[in-house]
Amino acid sequence: MPIGIVYSHYAERGGVENVMLMQASMLSRLGYSVKCYFAYVDKSLIDPASNPHCYVDDYFGDGLPHFKTARILLSLPLAPLTSRKLADASVLICHGYGSASWIGYVQKKLRGIKYVTYIDFLPKMFYSSSEGKKLWRFDKTRNMVYLLSKISEPLIKGIDQLGMTDSDVVLANSQFNSRRIKRIYGIESVLLYPPVDLEVFKRLDAQKSELLRKQLDWPLIFSSGRIVPFKRWDWLIEALPYVKKSYPSVTLAIAGEVPKEGTEYLEKLNKLAEDLGVKENVKFLGFIPVEELVLMYNAADVYAFTSPNEDFGLGPAEAMSCGTPSVVWDDGGGPSETVVGKAGFRAKPYDIQDFAEKIMKTLDLDKQSISKLLHRQAEKFSCERHLEILEKTIRSI
Repeated sequence: MPIGIVYSHYAERGGVENVMLMQASMLSRLGYSVKCYFAYVDKSLIDPASNPHCYVDDYFGDGLPHFKTARILLSLPLAPLTSRKLADASVLICHGYGSASWIGYVQKKLRGIKYVTYIDFLPKMFYSSSEGKKLWRFDKTRNMVYLLSKISEPLIKGIDQLGMTDSDVVLANSQFNSRRIKRIYGIESVLLYPPVDLEVFKRLDAQKSELLRKQLDWPLIFSSGRIVPFKRWDWLIEALPYVKKSYPSVTLAIAGEVPKEGTEYLEKLNKLAEDLGVKENVKFLGFIPVEELVLMYNAADVYAFTSPNEDFGLGPAEAMSCGTPSVVWDDGGGPSETVVGKAGFRAKPYDIQDFAEKIMKTLDLDKQSISKLLHRQAEKFSCERHLEILEKTIRSI
């Protein structure tokens, strides 16, 4: 069965893109013919030596100029043109919101094709706080999408509603989003957590972690994600002085891609660390390959995640599978349902001092005694479980 997985753009190595490529890889191993389609593809992100590049294509082809903002905005009015690339697909898995689910809706009306909508996040220009919207608009593309949505809000909301409600099945990546889907769209969804490869994200031999720990001062706080404003890295840096009072040699290591539009934000974060007297304690590692990421998860004493109202948040789940406890906000978001039991602590929403205190409380844990338990606890996010529900959903329609 040919399957098309659809999203607006492949311009960064974020959580949605990783989930799409993993779905393509897993379904392909089961014998399905799968390809991921985007309005815009940044070809510099495609590594010819890696397998996932085989799954990446754009749904417009060469008929449009290769400009990210233009291609994403044109995905709504030009959705019928995607038939040229999606002609062979029997089922579409549409990620995100807006253009992807709208393409599914249009293809269903034109060709009778079935489609599943997988909600990684809801439209932030409509369903975020004022502060959240402001931080989300950090680049030209998002700003244009936001301005367009303000000008034609009833139309775009209507398109979004049609794409969602006409889906054959709606999948939600967290209970948090499942509740929001019910409240906003009035429809039930199927819970499908993003997949974590437990064969990759696993506990390593202690000697490997110790080699890394010798290169960094102890204790080690680790975090990961794109260096963009709405992830609120400033909160994590603001928590560090509280920790430093008790642990003067503490290291905060942050791994994550810095997009072109994020360089100014990175400069602000470095300035903030300097002003707070913790610049020597903060290490920005940039984008690191998976092998190094797994090593950092293992070596860390605690994984800290300050992104507010996160839809799911892969970091805490990956840290858990590597046997490392996390500190997250207790704000009802995705991490609140990941970090349960011995998986770490949840801080009072957006209380920086309480977040710092929860970090120190985590540092008091005997990580070695709970790491095996955490890896077992992460099984609910396994690739096998994700694939089982995903294939069952595809077969059901």
